[in-house]
Amino acid sequence: MGSADTRFLDVYNRFQPHVYAYCRRRTTADMVEDAVADTFLTAWRKSNAIPPGDEALPWLYGIAYRVITHQWRSASRRFRLSRKLASLGATAISLPEDVMVMRQESRQLLSALEALNRTDQEILRLTAWEELTGAEIAAAVGISPGAARQRLYSARKKLADEYNRLENRRTGSPAAEKGGAW
Repeated sequence: MGSADTRFLDVYNRFQPHVYAYCRRRTTADMVEDAVADTFLTAWRKSNAIPPGDEALPWLYGIAYRVITHQWRSASRRFRLSRKLASLGATAISLPEDVMVMRQESRQLLSALEALNRTDQEILRLTAWEELTGAEIAAAVGISPGAARQRLYSARKKLADEYNRLENRRTGSPAAEKGGAW
C-alpha cells in the first residue's frame, strides 16, 4: 500500500463517522450509505488534494454537500415523474419517510429553512449540526471566511423572518388553521 493509500485510509478512519452523521441529517435513511460511499469515492479519486489534518473534514463536507445535492436533483426528478404519472391515472406509492408525521414546530422550521436558497440552508446546517467555525464553513462551501460570516448572519436573519412569517400566518385565527374563516 502506497503513502497516498495510507493517507486516504487515515482520513477515512478519522472522519467517516462525521461524514456519515452529516449525510444522515441531510438525506433519507435509504440514501445515507450511498452518499457516504460516493463522498469517499470522490475523495479517494482526489486523494492528492486532501487537505492536511483537521482541514480535511470541511473539504469532505464540501464533497458530501455536492453528492447530496445531486441526490436532491434526482429525487426532484422522481417526484416530478410521479406527479406526471399520477395526473395520467397511475397510482403513486409513498415512501415511509414521505408519510412520517412531524410536530408542527418542526414542520414550520423545516418549511422556513426550505424557503431559503440551498447555500443558506447548508451554511445553517453546517453551523447547527456540524458545529463548524466560519473558516471551516468557508472551506466546505467554497467561499471566503468573511463571506461565510456574512452569509451566516444573513441566513439566520432570513430563517427567523421566514419562521415568524409562517407563525403569524398559522396563528392568524383558529379557523384559519382549519381552512375556514372567523
